[in-house]
Amino acid sequence: MSTTTPSAAPAEPVSPHVVAEHALEAIVGIDEAIASLQAMRAHLMAGLARMAVVAALETRTDQRIALREVAAELATRQRRSDRTLEAELGGAMVDVAHWPATVSAWGDARIHRGHVHVIAEVGLPLQDPEARAAFEAALLPHAERMAPGRLRRLARRELEQHLAEPLTERHRTAREQRGTSVTDIDDGMSVLRAIVPTLLAHGIADRLTRMARTAPAEDPRTIDQRRADAFCDLLLTGDAAGPAIEGIRAEVSVVIPATALLAADSSADAGAAPHADTIAPRLLGGALVDAETVRDLAAISPGWSRLFTDPLRGHVIATDSYQPTAGMRRLLRHRDQTCRFPGCGASAHRTDLDHTIGWADGGTTSLGNLAHLCRRHHTLKGATRWRLEQPEPGTLRWTSPAGRTYTDEPAPTGPRFTERERHPTRSREPERWHGPPPAGVAPPSPF
Repeated sequence: MSTTTPSAAPAEPVSPHVVAEHALEAIVGIDEAIASLQAMRAHLMAGLARMAVVAALETRTDQRIALREVAAELATRQRRSDRTLEAELGGAMVDVAHWPATVSAWGDARIHRGHVHVIAEVGLPLQDPEARAAFEAALLPHAERMAPGRLRRLARRELEQHLAEPLTERHRTAREQRGTSVTDIDDGMSVLRAIVPTLLAHGIADRLTRMARTAPAEDPRTIDQRRADAFCDLLLTGDAAGPAIEGIRAEVSVVIPATALLAADSSADAGAAPHADTIAPRLLGGALVDAETVRDLAAISPGWSRLFTDPLRGHVIATDSYQPTAGMRRLLRHRDQTCRFPGCGASAHRTDLDHTIGWADGGTTSLGNLAHLCRRHHTLKGATRWRLEQPEPGTLRWTSPAGRTYTDEPAPTGPRFTERERHPTRSREPERWHGPPPAGVAPPSPF
């Protein structure tokens, strides 16, 4: 007697539509989980910030310094900017305290981070708790069904219903926040931003547009390019027709590997020649500048200086100068380039030249005991439990209040030379074949 088992029917292929639906559902679920985790992180950050503030009140120390100490600990662990972390700590503390219903909706994934940012940013002028609660209650139902961009427009209209201070007074306060900033982007370009009163901003834009339209018809530039050029010419020379570059006086530094000092003639340093073309011109802060612009600057520069660099690490180790004190400052500016706290990008031009070991404690004014620190991290070093050492010139070792150490090396300025790896002489004997692998043994994966 024999029996036959019916074969299983072949599975129907899954349509792309079904796959797409599953992918969409998975993405929505992941984003909801991320929103909940972000809200949880905000609660933890707010709690950490409150503990730092309470500890500062108990010891009668500056609350801002206490927050800075915690932010520096978090930032060095995560390789982030401590300014960013301090802002996140303060922002989380404000969000949890001022917008509890919004943070709760965020934790339930009914809204996302963009909605929280809009409500907190637009509602910032509201100081009265009842006004904040009414503003929040009016916006949350809309936040659950519209994108942050539309919510922002609605929030601005809603804000006017809850502000007791007239627009004139608010504008007077807002004017105090005016300023400019520069953000370096790719390919030797930067974004220059100015926060100015609305009337002046539109007046500037209108004048630049009118100036751009006066260009002759054969001018190949677009109107946006002509506006940008007029903007630079006016700011740097005061004349819309004056080339902007003529308003800059650059300090030109020629980078020379220290091995060049040992060369009796140019042939002795021939090995360094291939590296010379690989060093792109840069500003002291590290931003790239195209070679043509650098040549134009060098042509009108009042003087040049030579920088000799360590061939292994690329750090500046010497500079020529007739004034030793000025030369030392110039050398340190080129060596450090920025504030030497890990992750800080403040330019050395805008920082303090700090004694690692204080002068009052026997520290010397020498290259191995000096480094640039911005005012923020100079204060952090002196007013908190953070400690700084300089075991060798240019190498800074920071120790956090939690006992962790972070070493900061200066960015290389010149070329770095490494010893070429030597491979053992390979045998010319042909490789022997040992036959196929045993049965059941899979060949090694090529990946």
